[in-house]
Amino acid sequence: MPADFRINLAKDLTSTPEERVRFYHGMLIYQMICAVLLVLVAYLASLNLTTFLENKAQQREILATTEAVYGVSKSAFRNPEAAYNELDLYSRRIESLKRLLGRRIQLLPIVHNLFLELPEGVALQSLSADTAKLSFGLVMPSPTAENDVVKELRAGWERNEALMQRVSSIRPLTGERRMVGDQSMVYMQFECVLEK
Repeated sequence: MPADFRINLAKDLTSTPEERVRFYHGMLIYQMICAVLLVLVAYLASLNLTTFLENKAQQREILATTEAVYGVSKSAFRNPEAAYNELDLYSRRIESLKRLLGRRIQLLPIVHNLFLELPEGVALQSLSADTAKLSFGLVMPSPTAENDVVKELRAGWERNEALMQRVSSIRPLTGERRMVGDQSMVYMQFECVLEK
């Protein structure tokens, strides 16, 4: 029995000329729509590419300006999280330094007011300081009945309001006679207790 394979099943299907014209016009419209969409996509892509290139150039300018003005390297912008963490660490260190500096005792105004009006013949021999007190030694002429240098010093310090606001007491600790050249001088060690 012979076999009929029917390989070309569409040989009997033929379209009319009107159907072929409609199909041809439809394909033309489809191709035109695809071409317009392709042109639109290419236009939008070129806009995005132009914007990207402009932003990249602007970013390079900003990085160069920042590096030149502030000394911040480009690596800080490559890893911003690490840069922010480093800046946060620096800001905390600065805050702790501000707190420490705020608690420190201002010795310069105290020293200035202590030795602002020393009587004639009185000279500073030694000076040391810590957080609670200031110790200093003065060399002065030997006191006489009409010229007591220690009383004059204490009276001057007590009159100095700026000094007395910063210290709680100034008192002599020791005194001894010393020969300076051919003159007999007195060396007095004082202690100045600072206000808390």
